[in-house]
Amino acid sequence: MREDIRKRLGMRIREMRKSAGITQEELGERASLNYKFIGELERGRVNVGLDSIARIAGALGVKIGDLFSKEKVSVQKVLVKEKNPLSQFSSRDLDLIKKSLRLLNRAFSKI
Repeated sequence: MREDIRKRLGMRIREMRKSAGITQEELGERASLNYKFIGELERGRVNVGLDSIARIAGALGVKIGDLFSKEKVSVQKVLVKEKNPLSQFSSRDLDLIKKSLRLLNRAFSKI
């Protein structure tokens, strides 16, 4: 990957990460990548494979193409997940969670 492309991609990832209000470490955890790699990537110092790019885009809640676009991209998906961690669950899973909470509530109310 050419150096200018690496730097532009790194700057774009940093911009999106900061607008999402997350640290390099948090992005690394979400993308299953080392935070040091994220830092080097943001500075344009390392080559990055498509798999890692896809992981980063997924962790930021954007499309891969958005990482290469000059247009502003809303990171609303990331913010929604941050504010509502249950948004990642299916309706079936949410029903199970509700039932479990009801059972726990009943059990603890008897104590």
